[in-house]
Amino acid sequence: MHTVSTWARRVLATVVGVGTLVTFGCGDIAEREESAQPPPRQEDARLEDAQLVQDEAGLEDVDRPPEWPIPPTRPTVALLSPGSGSFLRGTVMLEADAYSEEGIMQVEFLDGTTLIGTAYDLPYVLNWDTTTVTPGTHTLKARAFDWLGNVATSTAVSVMVDNSPPVILSGAPIYNPTTLNYVRGYISVGWTVTDQGLSGVALVQMLQDGTLIATSGGHPGTDYSFSWDTRLLENRPYELSLRATDHAGNVQMFYRSVIVDNVAPWVALTSPANGAVVSGVVTLSANASDSQALYYVAYEIDGVLQTPYSTTPPFSKTWDTTGLSGTHTITAVAYDRAGNSQRSTATVYVP
Repeated sequence: MHTVSTWARRVLATVVGVGTLVTFGCGDIAEREESAQPPPRQEDARLEDAQLVQDEAGLEDVDRPPEWPIPPTRPTVALLSPGSGSFLRGTVMLEADAYSEEGIMQVEFLDGTTLIGTAYDLPYVLNWDTTTVTPGTHTLKARAFDWLGNVATSTAVSVMVDNSPPVILSGAPIYNPTTLNYVRGYISVGWTVTDQGLSGVALVQMLQDGTLIATSGGHPGTDYSFSWDTRLLENRPYELSLRATDHAGNVQMFYRSVIVDNVAPWVALTSPANGAVVSGVVTLSANASDSQALYYVAYEIDGVLQTPYSTTPPFSKTWDTTGLSGTHTITAVAYDRAGNSQRSTATVYVP
């Protein structure tokens, strides 16, 4: 079979149309006598030119481009949830979006190189129990397969797995044998809070008898303190608690009990009487009480504190007046566990 170019075929069609003998290197074409018929119309020539049809000589269109096979198209896939930088705890839903002209056969969810599970139908979702993996940073991906075996993998997403609640330690006021758990006035209440290097502390809340009274956002440090004004509160025990929440949603509670006491104790110096004349070794005595917890009674002679203190009734102490002639001021001071105090004073004369 012989082939000619489009340009040659146009020339051939024109010459043949007017009845001229043509020899074009592909064999002789018989001469046609010029007839009385009119020449071909211009529209017919354009149609013949546009269609590029084969003539009786079996000419082919060599300008037609070859037909190449269409390469296969990879699927597209994206991990929709969780987002990059998410903090995860418990069971979370993984979701992906995938498409292929050939149809999606399955979508796999991976933690690094470890297969978490496979979804076969829309929507492509899977529940992931994060309590079965180690805490810390994990890299998640989705991988899609179409029915021709083409594979595509999504962009990796980094997440933090944290299933451990924050750790809380008690702070001020610190329990001690003197004050026990008694407090008064305007004080600072504190705790130490850490999330052990995982998602981090997001929120810290202080509660009084279960009622929220103060809030603080998380910060890089570990110390959290709140001011607590007890002056308008009843004198009784209170439960103070701290609720710490990390960025993954884990919650820890810490409870402590304190006793508010803003009332001073009562005290009366009973001996010696005010205005008395004393000599030698004198016994000092007082009566004292407190609505919460009386701690001790101390005596001052002319402003100088005398030791030891008296902790049990009748709260007595001896005073040797030898060589102390003159007027002296004796004061009994009662202290309670919260630090409140009350004074009772008498003036005496030593001859």
